[in-house]
Amino acid sequence: MKVNDEDIMKQTKESTQYNLYNRIAKWMKRILLAVFVLFGILFILNLPIEGGGSWKPDYPKIELGSIINKAKLTEEDYYTILIQTGLGRDAVDKIFNRLPEKDREQEFEKHQNNFFSSGEYECRSIAFVVREEKVRDKEGKLVKGFEIADLRDGDILLTKATHTLGWRHGHAAIVIDAAKGETLEAIVLGTPSVIQEVSKWQAYPSFIQLRLKADKQGKAEMIARYARENVLGIPYGLLTGIPEKAPGKLKITQCSHLVWYPYAHFGYDIDSDRSWLVTPKDIAYSEYLEVVQVYGVNPEEIAIASVP
Repeated sequence: MKVNDEDIMKQTKESTQYNLYNRIAKWMKRILLAVFVLFGILFILNLPIEGGGSWKPDYPKIELGSIINKAKLTEEDYYTILIQTGLGRDAVDKIFNRLPEKDREQEFEKHQNNFFSSGEYECRSIAFVVREEKVRDKEGKLVKGFEIADLRDGDILLTKATHTLGWRHGHAAIVIDAAKGETLEAIVLGTPSVIQEVSKWQAYPSFIQLRLKADKQGKAEMIARYARENVLGIPYGLLTGIPEKAPGKLKITQCSHLVWYPYAHFGYDIDSDRSWLVTPKDIAYSEYLEVVQVYGVNPEEIAIASVP
């Protein structure tokens, strides 16, 4: 049987195409396997911390009427209210000054019920390897888990609801306009720092609100104004703090650094471990700050840690 040149060329072409398709199929399988392994690793890394997004009181709820109806509260009274409602001294005083005695009990009961109901949330991806927890209803809509009792310019808001590759780094913001309910935040890589609504924080299953201690000169308000004028629109940077933590002209920032920078400008280094990297945990333990309110977080840990 004779085989002409045309047949040979056809067979060669078919063989070449087969080999090409075979190589492509092998590479596709390898890529798919690599993707599967990568997502498996990400899942495993996040798995150990998925259940630690919110703390719930493990002690009994008590009646607060006998305390909040006093003419003057003692240090022990403030402590009892803190661990029963999550409200710090300033928040408690705000309620006492704002509401008549007959309405206080209902207000404190509302905060107490919210505080003891913490713990439920849903975790979703907000970036490739970043996940965030929020309180949602059965339809997936965001739900407010608590009410903020007292909000002022310069207040610092923290949550441990954000985590990446097994690291629960959390998120931070500074209140720049309490009257309008505005915060300044660095959200995610690839976006500049932006103004957000403080109401979004009420859907986090963990919440810490801190305030500058003994601020009789209104420094926190000046810090808030400085933040708006100098830290808004700054690109998010993973290497924030290297080589300089507080440059004269800020080029990059991240959520905790954005909060730290304006405070540092006014002489308050609220990074408790003083390292190049500022985290929400570092800020929570600062000796310059005091607890205003917590939710889904053990108030004793933060309150004790922030005492100088």
